[in-house]
Amino acid sequence: MTSSRNVQSVQRYLERTVEEGKAPSDQQLVFDPQTGQLVVQRQVSPMPSPDAVVADQITEDGFFRNQIV
Repeated sequence: MTSSRNVQSVQRYLERTVEEGKAPSDQQLVFDPQTGQLVVQRQVSPMPSPDAVVADQITEDGFFRNQIV
């Protein structure tokens, strides 16, 4: 289940990345295939699962640009 706090955190991360043209240096966007969710976490935090994938580069490339409302 997606928490509203997580959704807001991801939304702020995406907005910040689009506005600044690069991913925030203190955070990373991670896709966790075990939950099927995007999560924002501090750079120094361990990955949420062994199969998790950092999605910063595709975010900077504009993959999620149309998702921001």
